[in-house]
Amino acid sequence: MNAAWEIWSSMDMMGKGICIVLAIMSVYMWGLIFAKLAYMSAIERGNKRMADRLRAFQAQYARDYLQLFRDMPVNSAIPLYVLYRVACDYLFSYDRIRAADVEACEKLIDARLGEQVEKIEDGLTYLALSSTLAPFLGLLGTVWGILIAFRQMSTAGSAMMASVGPGIAIALVCTVTGLLVAIPAITAFYYFRGRINREVVMIETFCRELVARLERVIAEESGQP
Repeated sequence: MNAAWEIWSSMDMMGKGICIVLAIMSVYMWGLIFAKLAYMSAIERGNKRMADRLRAFQAQYARDYLQLFRDMPVNSAIPLYVLYRVACDYLFSYDRIRAADVEACEKLIDARLGEQVEKIEDGLTYLALSSTLAPFLGLLGTVWGILIAFRQMSTAGSAMMASVGPGIAIALVCTVTGLLVAIPAITAFYYFRGRINREVVMIETFCRELVARLERVIAEESGQP
């Protein structure tokens, strides 16, 4: 601790400012990562539950699909539930559902799908920005520290550690701090990118299955072959 305090004390305002900015970025980043972990786990469980129920559900009439979400909270934020309710609320507002209504409903689902994907991807931009910006901030501190080391060396007329030590300390501390922010950020970005891609594929598959099953049931109700 004493060594760390001595290094911190030897840094100038520029070096301290860069380290403080990187520390703030790191705190927000880790909070975002933990929140994203909890959010992704919740929507993955909810999406799987909805998809499993739809695939196992055998509907004789189109309005039977209303039964699937009656036992779920109206304000549920599970993407599959939101899209499912959008479809049911739209279709079952008509007394008689036609094939054209299902086509219109499919377009509505596609529009709302983009909103849900945007919500799922929320936070990835910050992780990508942190993974790119943090090394450059660390590099800025590194270059600044080297400049200070050369300046102090020219002033002292020698390359003794006492003269160049503060500048080297700034350079090394900023480099390490930048990497400590960038490495977890880029790792978390690709980790969540993979999980989100899998969920988006599953959501798109769910929507196509829902529309196909509604079209089949409505065709059977209308007596079409």
